Amino acid sequence: MGDAGELLAQAKGSTIKLTHYGRKSGKPYTVTIWFVVIDGQVWIGSLDTNRGWVRNVRATGKAALDFGSGPIPVRCAWVDRAEDTTRFQDAVRAKYWILAPILSLFVRGERCAFKASPAAA
Repeated sequence: MGDAGELLAQAKGSTIKLTHYGRKSGKPYTVTIWFVVIDGQVWIGSLDTNRGWVRNVRATGKAALDFGSGPIPVRCAWVDRAEDTTRFQDAVRAKYWILAPILSLFVRGERCAFKASPAAA
């Protein structure tokens, strides 16, 4: 892998399967989440930083994204600037304009975002 173009070419649809790995066990877990593309890069995030997948990806940086054609290994970088987190939230609201306002009512914790890049081969 390791090709940003391939990752972007696959970045279609509304959800992806994210495989993340346990912080201590390394065991793989899979969840379905939303994603957006900002400036040619795939971003993922959550309305709650206490979710297991968020904690695992933040600790390891290791994940795989599956847009429907098989998993692509990625490295995820935590977005820690408030402006970038807001930019991610704005992109989510624009892409998922019907559901985003409803889901915003259920925020349980701090919102967060990650930038995903293809993992080195």
